[in-house]
Amino acid sequence: MKVLHFQALVVGALCLGAAVLAAETYNHHQQLAELQAEARNAPADPAPALRRDIDALSSKFTTLQPQVVALSEAQGRHTASQVALGQQQDELATSLKTLQAAPAGPSSNDLKALEQRLVSAEATLEQLSVHPAAPAATNTQSQAFRGEKAKAKPLTPPFTLLGIETRGDVRFVAALPAGANSLTTVHLLQPGDSLNSWQLRAIRADQVVFHVPGQGDLTLPLP
Repeated sequence: MKVLHFQALVVGALCLGAAVLAAETYNHHQQLAELQAEARNAPADPAPALRRDIDALSSKFTTLQPQVVALSEAQGRHTASQVALGQQQDELATSLKTLQAAPAGPSSNDLKALEQRLVSAEATLEQLSVHPAAPAATNTQSQAFRGEKAKAKPLTPPFTLLGIETRGDVRFVAALPAGANSLTTVHLLQPGDSLNSWQLRAIRADQVVFHVPGQGDLTLPLP
């Protein structure tokens, strides 16, 4: 009877131990399942993604660095160009002031007046060139006349006088070189200026005085 009671106690203890062990095993299984679920739901390791981003940024920096250097060089050239442009603007401003301070050239009215005087002078020269010479009464008189004419032959200026031009308070003598027909070749002379070796000495009311090399001073009428 005692043996059966002892066996029943042992069997009961074994059953209780098996139940406790089964409960512990179940608890461990539940904890393992929870850990696996947490592992699956946990975020991935950010280190590889960060390394990829760093590598991409490094590659972009390597690509952009030459562009930054090129932009710096271009900015330097642009700055130098701006400095050169500023110098050119200063030079142009100085030239403009110089031109504005210079006396004005002949106006269109002055050129028209010179053209009219030129036409009048050409007409006078044509009349003188076609004017017939008076016939000589005798051979002796003709020779004497030619001798006197040769002695009294006036000097022919190497230019045509067109008149007086005034610029402010300054007076000029307008002269057209011999053989020239364009107004662009008209010379405006002041005392001391020379044209074809004839030097202007003085400007009077209706006359001008030129110094002719080897001949002295010569007074010419103004048209």
